[in-house]
Amino acid sequence: MTAFELSPLEHGSLTERAVEALLDRILTRRLEPGTSLPSVAVLAESMGVSRPVVREALNALKALGIVEIANGKKAVIRDLDGEVLRIFFRRALQVVDDSVREVMEVRTGIEIRAAALAARNRADRDLAVLKDLVDRMEAAIGDAARFAAHDSAFHLAIAEASGNRLIFHVVESLEAALRNASYQGVRAIGEHGRVDDVIDEHRGLVAAIEARDEARAAALMHDHIAAAMERMGLAA
Repeated sequence: MTAFELSPLEHGSLTERAVEALLDRILTRRLEPGTSLPSVAVLAESMGVSRPVVREALNALKALGIVEIANGKKAVIRDLDGEVLRIFFRRALQVVDDSVREVMEVRTGIEIRAAALAARNRADRDLAVLKDLVDRMEAAIGDAARFAAHDSAFHLAIAEASGNRLIFHVVESLEAALRNASYQGVRAIGEHGRVDDVIDEHRGLVAAIEARDEARAAALMHDHIAAAMERMGLAA
């Protein structure tokens, strides 16, 4: 038995069981990003499997974004990122019939909390980014694609200002879906008209976050997403 404390695997798919065993050990030992796992040879010996099985298991963990593998080096624990979630949501947009509505519903709870936390935790640099993005949105009126890009960046900036890494990664993983929803919303209201209302909604959010008013920031985000759904014809 090695210091990594793995047991020989029994029945079932050896690769799947190796993935489960490695992931369980990574989680239970709370291995930090940057920590190296034992060599393939040591892992294979400790689990009683072949080296190809261990390599397949490590590649599966790499695909899940849990480890990094460089040629000739040991696998290393990765830091959190949203890549696996981004892949999932991109795929969901392709196969879910009512994907825009479902994305907007997913956004609601997450972004309301993000806005409240941003009001609590924001730094001056966060406010500068948010104000600049609203200005960019206003300058992009008439260009739905540019407007949508700045709009999705604005919501991601609120998630970053929240100080909650998990919220940030979830919102980041939804970025493509957010941009698509924003684009559809802008196209739905035309080049002008109620686009000014959208700008005002964003400026109100910035003001609440600047004032550190958590309740107001949360309420305004709720109203903003509800209004966006109504503009897109998705209101309940």
